[in-house]
Amino acid sequence: MSEQNEVLAKIKFLVGDRGIIAECGRIPVLPAFSVEAVAFLSDLSRELLSIKGIRSHRDVLSYAYWIRKASIERERQKTTDIDTRVGRGVAFHIAPSNVPVNFAVSMTSSLLAGNITVIRVSNKEFEEVDIICNAINKLLEKPEHEVIKKYICIIRYDHSDQVTEYLSSVCDLRIIWGGDATIKEIRRFPIPSRAVEMCFADRYSMAVIDAKKYLRKSKEIAEETARKFYTDTYYSDQNACSSPRILIWVTGDIAAEDLDVCRETFWGALQKEADERYDMKPVQAIDKLSNFTELAMKSDKPVTINKRNNKLFVIDINEADSDIFNYKTGGGFFFQYAVKNLDEIIPFLEKQCQTVAVFGIEKSEVVGLVRQSGVRGVDRVVDIGDTMGLEFVWDGYRMVENMSRVIYVYDKSK
Repeated sequence: MSEQNEVLAKIKFLVGDRGIIAECGRIPVLPAFSVEAVAFLSDLSRELLSIKGIRSHRDVLSYAYWIRKASIERERQKTTDIDTRVGRGVAFHIAPSNVPVNFAVSMTSSLLAGNITVIRVSNKEFEEVDIICNAINKLLEKPEHEVIKKYICIIRYDHSDQVTEYLSSVCDLRIIWGGDATIKEIRRFPIPSRAVEMCFADRYSMAVIDAKKYLRKSKEIAEETARKFYTDTYYSDQNACSSPRILIWVTGDIAAEDLDVCRETFWGALQKEADERYDMKPVQAIDKLSNFTELAMKSDKPVTINKRNNKLFVIDINEADSDIFNYKTGGGFFFQYAVKNLDEIIPFLEKQCQTVAVFGIEKSEVVGLVRQSGVRGVDRVVDIGDTMGLEFVWDGYRMVENMSRVIYVYDKSK
């Protein structure tokens, strides 16, 4: 049996078949935002939105809205060199195991870039993966999507160096979603000399609230902010890199007792949301307590736990130290810190910092702070409630542009 046949025998195909991988190096690339890719994604949006009960799968619903034709057209208009941009070739994606719909998000940019897209999804069984793959398979049976059929392969395979090495050896672009350990493991396998790589490593995120502006808002708006924070965090069990792990209050000249009111309003509303909506596993409470205990033992500075109940642990810290993000657990485990001015958050803005979610603070202020201070972190600034938003820009990459190439035309007369 040839090496290729050995590899193919180890792969389970959720979408596509052995022939696509066997022939992937000979399949022509498409132009960026090809008619075929846009039509397919637009139909996929409609197909997903038509599924009965789809609203109970909010992440699939969000994905379906994101790939509507109007959304894709907006992105096409923002893409540079659109008339001379084409796919790189075979794009090998390793999707993460903690965010089920991520594989489809990665696939979308890759198809719009014009690539033959091979995606390895986690062996974990997620209903969301099945829903999307079933919708894709249904569409690919239609004559109007015959062309795009050979551009999508969604696969699973047990841990196999042979398969990963083979797919890496034939790709023109490798996209690795996962933690630092995953990236280190995959990088053992070389890619061709002309191939490029995009890696999405371990990151952390934060929320920043202007306490004075929060205090001035009505109780309803203040509580709504906490509900949005719930969506940012509990909905993904804090597994997403974009989920805030620390809430920083910018106090200005606010009185201490007023800051206490802000904190009580916010965390009280969040606790109510968690009590009503969050289904916590008992082991998560143990993990949270263990993490806090380890932090308290190792810290030179005092740390205080405000354990409202098992679903919400709030750890007060007294010093800006990004090492706290090494104490990572989900299920409602948050740090809290207070600063007088926005520039005091700089020690947290290290290379691993991905998203800053804000309330009462202009996003341009944060961008200005990043540019002026020269920190290596912060790739996104959003409003609280929008950290899980699907975008064509991620971790500092313009996804379609980085997954495609430009045919440069030199014109000496210009």
